[in-house]
Amino acid sequence: MPAVIAETTRGGIVESVHHGVVVVTDVAGNVVASAGDPERVLFYRSSAKPFQAIPLIESGAADRFGFTERELALACASHSGQPHHQAEVTGMLEKLGLAPSALMCGTVVPYNDQEGARVLAGLSSRGPLCCDCSGKHSGMLATCVHEGLPLDSYLEPEHPLQRRILGIMAEVMRVPAASIALGTDGCSLPTFGAPMAAFARSWSTLADPDNAPAGQGREHGEALKRLRAAMMAAPENVAGSGEYVTDLMDVADGTICAKSGAEGLICLAIPAEGLGIAIRVLDGSYRMHPVLVAETLRQLGLADAGMLAELERRHPSELRNHNKRHVGDLRAAFRLVGPAVA
Repeated sequence: MPAVIAETTRGGIVESVHHGVVVVTDVAGNVVASAGDPERVLFYRSSAKPFQAIPLIESGAADRFGFTERELALACASHSGQPHHQAEVTGMLEKLGLAPSALMCGTVVPYNDQEGARVLAGLSSRGPLCCDCSGKHSGMLATCVHEGLPLDSYLEPEHPLQRRILGIMAEVMRVPAASIALGTDGCSLPTFGAPMAAFARSWSTLADPDNAPAGQGREHGEALKRLRAAMMAAPENVAGSGEYVTDLMDVADGTICAKSGAEGLICLAIPAEGLGIAIRVLDGSYRMHPVLVAETLRQLGLADAGMLAELERRHPSELRNHNKRHVGDLRAAFRLVGPAVA
């Protein structure tokens, strides 16, 4: 039976429960704390983006095209489609000599409320630049242009770039490539099915690549450190204004790197501790992320009271009705077990 990790209350009664998994690993790959089943196999979705961007750095494409930190953050992003996101992705493509039509990520309504409303009202155009994955796709196109790889098939699992990325994912997750279940993500690129502990291990590698085992991510250390620094320097480009991942990195002020993924996944790297954290809400919802992350950090002793208070202010756990009355709460309902827990 999956573990209950969060609850919603109303009038003092538990109204809803959320099952899930929380897993913490050190850079050696050990599970040091967990709740739920760390071996539960799920898809990595957009939390894999920093690792999918490694070829952009290692190929030399990022330097050839003069990508800034903000643009590198977009290559790792699920951006909310704000106007500045779309303008910056356009700038990335212009450096490649490509038009937005080169993007094969599909077209969505921006999940930023204001820009989404403008698109639906016909006040802004709806195209691939709106897609939350357009920065990732632009980074992949940059690698293809730089290396002379085909542009019209860059989505395909057998494309040379995607085969390279699969190998990288196997290294950083520390699993055999043949064991990774390949699925198709929302933006039509491959996504990777593996145990939750493997996700946490890859984020511990992002946290401290210099101390990752040989053949398990260490060799990608310079690229990972550069991408991690870009994400933490421009968190508004990793998600968007008011989004939890952006606010978490903003409040953490260089101590946490984070990235959410579809279906209720969020992953964190803690560079000072060499820890990777993966949290998945099994019903696919995101609303519990603030309380789950806060409780995980609290139990691990990784956040001070001021940081937690500011995150609570920006993303309250109190539920309020249409008249702003406090009617219930979102709350964590798990206890981590393992040697990292005091």
